[in-house]
Amino acid sequence: MRASSVANRLWQDEQEKLIGAVHPRVRTIPGSGRRALYLASHAAHVVDWQVPEGRLQLRHLIDHATQPQFLYRHVWRPHDFVIWDNRCTMHRARPFDDKTHRRELRRTTTLDLPLPASA
Repeated sequence: MRASSVANRLWQDEQEKLIGAVHPRVRTIPGSGRRALYLASHAAHVVDWQVPEGRLQLRHLIDHATQPQFLYRHVWRPHDFVIWDNRCTMHRARPFDDKTHRRELRRTTTLDLPLPASA
C-alpha cells in the first residue's frame, strides 16, 4: 500500500471520530413546552441538506437569534450569581483581565422531573 493511501485512510478514520453530535434546530423544553432554537456558531451543517443551503439556514437563524432585542450582556459586580438554561441559551465568554480579576465558575446540572399531579 502506498504511503499516500495509508495517510488518506488515517485522515478518514480521524474524520469519522470527529463527526460530533446531532441536535435538532428547535428543542421543546420539558415541563414548560416552550420551544427554543438550539444552535450556535459551531454548528457545521444541517443533516440531509446540501452544505451551502444548510449553512445559509444556520447563518439566518443565528442572525435572527442574536438581534439586539434578544441579547443579554452581564456587567459583573462582586458576588454576582448568574444562571442560564443550556438547553436554550447561546452564550459566549468575553475577554477579561485575568491578572486583575478572579474568575470562578461552577457548573451545576439539574434533572428534569415531571411536576406532581397536584401542582
